[in-house]
Amino acid sequence: MRPICLAVLLMITAGCQRRLSATEVKNSLEKAMAAYLHQQQHPDSLRFDMIDVTYRETDSNYQCRFTIKLYRPGGSDTTGIVTGKVSKDFSTVSPL
Repeated sequence: MRPICLAVLLMITAGCQRRLSATEVKNSLEKAMAAYLHQQQHPDSLRFDMIDVTYRETDSNYQCRFTIKLYRPGGSDTTGIVTGKVSKDFSTVSPL
């Protein structure tokens, strides 16, 4: 009887995923979008820093608004907004 109870308890705890904190979600969203932008940009083009992200969680993804500071090759800079959807596992980014 005891091994069965232990097995059931182990399955219950192994099946539960830890809920990410707001800070962890924000950091993961920023990393996912930065990776996406690096993949999309041409060599020697703009450099950027992620300033902030606001997001809304849906059932299947995060709908996000990223504030990004862009640095041009000539030395000038500007701040821009990029919106996108990021999957719950942070592996897929698609622009809105």
